[in-house]
Amino acid sequence: MASDPERPLSTLGEQEALETARHLKASGFTPDLIISSPFLRADRTAAIAAGVFSGATVRTDAALSDGRLQNILDLVRQPSPGASRLLLVGHQPLIGAIAAVLLGTEAFDVSPAGFIRLNPGGEAGQPSLVEFYSPPEGKNG
Repeated sequence: MASDPERPLSTLGEQEALETARHLKASGFTPDLIISSPFLRADRTAAIAAGVFSGATVRTDAALSDGRLQNILDLVRQPSPGASRLLLVGHQPLIGAIAAVLLGTEAFDVSPAGFIRLNPGGEAGQPSLVEFYSPPEGKNG
């Protein structure tokens, strides 16, 4: 059995990643920058998203897999020059926890291929929730 960093994305996971990226694009979101955990399944998810968002730059960052919340906050607050729309591809519970910190709420339970879409400059500069999405269960099964 592969270790967690080496575990591949399943066929269903690939289908859900594509569906999720298409959903984001259809809702009007197009990232400038996709930052992924270096874990194999997250890296593959980012590659699938990059196929949908052809203009986005893609890079990996260990902050999305090492469990240090402050490192992810730093990524979100200062992603890269010229990147105003950011797509993070990571793992639970980190992704749900970072959204909770940014929004000042309880942690989100994000399903595989799900996402939390935030507006970074909401009311008084406070991030606001745009959408909390989970792929439809059983649709691709």
